[in-house]
Amino acid sequence: MKFKVSEDVDAPQAMVWQGFTDFSGLETDARNRGATLVRVGNWTETNQNVEWRGEVTVRGKSRPIAAKVTQFSPPERCVIESRVGGMKCYQEMIFVPLSPEITRVALTLELSADTLTARLLLQTLKLARGRVMQRLQGMLVRQGNLTEVAYRRQKRG
Repeated sequence: MKFKVSEDVDAPQAMVWQGFTDFSGLETDARNRGATLVRVGNWTETNQNVEWRGEVTVRGKSRPIAAKVTQFSPPERCVIESRVGGMKCYQEMIFVPLSPEITRVALTLELSADTLTARLLLQTLKLARGRVMQRLQGMLVRQGNLTEVAYRRQKRG
């Protein structure tokens, strides 16, 4: 199953890249939703091959999470491959400069199932596809707004 969303951010490509690849905000968001997430090796800077491990509750059952940045090409492309229980996730972010001060962020999320439980979860996501797309778009918009605010602040002062 594949989801694609994009958002235009009013900031230069390098700044948008920095805002979207600083994963500390996403980690905090995941923890606030009940996930336990730990950086493998206590890394401080996002780079290729950095990893996370942890657990998340899905449908009332605790499932293991493992994620790794598999491709990291600043300021154009970042790929994160992860596994939640029996589901594989492939997330790709592409940053395209439309002008010196506008950058398009294109997010592709591909999900595939290895287990029956994961297949059932994928079926549920297919039925709720519209809501999943709205949530992904909302995530891009929120992160884009944070980046735009930081850019305006930097530009002023």
